[in-house]
Amino acid sequence: MLRLFALPVATLLLVIFDRFWGGINSAHANMLAAVAIVLAGIPHGTLDVEIAATHFGQKGFSGKAKIIAGYLGCAAAMVLLWLQLPELALISFLVISIVHFSRDWRDGVDPFLAMMVGWALVALPALASPDDVAMIFAALTGSYNGAVIAALLGAASVPAALGSLVFAFWAFRHDDAQSAMEVLACIAAALFLPPLVAFAIFFCGLHSPRHMADALRETGNLSPLKKTAIIIAVFALSLGLGVLMFLFQGDVPTDLGIVRTAFILISTLTVPHFILEHILSDKEPA
Repeated sequence: MLRLFALPVATLLLVIFDRFWGGINSAHANMLAAVAIVLAGIPHGTLDVEIAATHFGQKGFSGKAKIIAGYLGCAAAMVLLWLQLPELALISFLVISIVHFSRDWRDGVDPFLAMMVGWALVALPALASPDDVAMIFAALTGSYNGAVIAALLGAASVPAALGSLVFAFWAFRHDDAQSAMEVLACIAAALFLPPLVAFAIFFCGLHSPRHMADALRETGNLSPLKKTAIIIAVFALSLGLGVLMFLFQGDVPTDLGIVRTAFILISTLTVPHFILEHILSDKEPA
């Protein structure tokens, strides 16, 4: 019961607090949400190298070195894309996020409906809070093109929202109240809360813990001490990369700088994580 109602109740309380007392849609709240996204998002990918080494039979030093090199290459390519073609980097990150988030609900459901949920999670904030999303996207791209991307994203969100409601109905009909409640809570957050807060609810309260649990389960052959050491080391290196991004991004207001750094860092880490997930899902037997 706690797991069933935790996310909806937390979402409802935040909506009520925002409507009656306000203050959630502020620069400080956005910065806290961005920091929470980073702190919750980094750990669930920290064991990717160990997972890949096990699945590909590359447990030796040279095998893991190749995997790490491939990981770093993908991350570096994303950073370069943000530097040279930020609009393309943003669009790529949005598309990857839609597909990646849809996998949270693909067990036993039509992949199209699951994709609608991922699409709604990414696009609905642009419909409900167009000015806020436009400001964030403009900060990410450094130009007005970010606002144009936000407007197009918002316009494309309605069919995704309808598809998500169909998914929730389907889940209830198939005795999966957990998935239905999760989707409805995330849609409500996207519609009634500031974009970054809404995204943090889904990302920190659902996506990251779920994938972290999967990662810990898939690395059951490692000792708890070794897993802890790997998680801490990769987390520290990733956080250090984020600090460098923040320090060398130029003359940007602190609040927007933190938000910009958080999104670029998460996108940089998401690309290799997404590629690995896609490869491993293709290797799984039907």
